[in-house]
Amino acid sequence: MPTSGGTPGTAERERDQLSRAIRDYLAEHGESERALARRAIDPETQFALQHGWINQLAMGRVSRAPELWRLRALAAGMGVQLSVLAELAAAQWLGVDVARVMAKDGSWVAVSVPEGLSAEGRDRFVRMVEEWARHLVE
Repeated sequence: MPTSGGTPGTAERERDQLSRAIRDYLAEHGESERALARRAIDPETQFALQHGWINQLAMGRVSRAPELWRLRALAAGMGVQLSVLAELAAAQWLGVDVARVMAKDGSWVAVSVPEGLSAEGRDRFVRMVEEWARHLVE
């Protein structure tokens, strides 16, 4: 994983946010990379992701941020908002600090964490986002 760039204080955290989200999704849904690839088709270009690329992404072996069509295909295949995957890609490849939390309905929300927060401040911010996300579907 690239370790340069990003916000101060994030270098010690491994940058694998999008890769981890893919692994988590597959585990939570008991699904294979092949099954996800069958649904991962960009609605705009009709380009389809290959299961091998999904494997490389999940294992953290993709060296640069995915092209937009790949993020759209992943979003379509996973049934999540493109903005969530874009935030996670920005976190992984650009060092943007992002909190990823699950909303009450099981959907994911990704929110950029303000720069300059202490570790305690970041944790408090993430807890606030988690509380907010729990009430999204009331």
